Amino acid sequence: MNESSVIEIGDMNWGEIVESSKKPVIVMFYSSTCPYCKAMEPYFIDYAKEFKNSAIFARLNIETNPWTAERYGVLGTPTFKFFCRGRPVWEQVGQIYPSILKKAVEDMINYGEECIKKSTPIGQDITGYV
Repeated sequence: MNESSVIEIGDMNWGEIVESSKKPVIVMFYSSTCPYCKAMEPYFIDYAKEFKNSAIFARLNIETNPWTAERYGVLGTPTFKFFCRGRPVWEQVGQIYPSILKKAVEDMINYGEECIKKSTPIGQDITGYV
């Protein structure tokens, strides 16, 4: 995929792109052999183009980036995770109706900041990762 509206990310640049972003970030965790990922990808690309001024859209291949997938509990693909100021605020696993994904993107853009204000961060020091 050579779509400039969707960034391909990995374990090494996750913090820079997702955790440090001031904009909401929508991540599609995928694998190369996942037929449902291939089915959802055109919609994800379309939404990335449509909402490019309001959010960052990224993809992470779980086969080549197992650390981040494990860190966020990704057990199936596709998994869509929405992050606000680096914190996960919404998740959807599996192939879904594109309209549901689009509504979730719109809600994230409109209400993500409100969601983050009503949550408590958990420090990374309590995980098994160093």
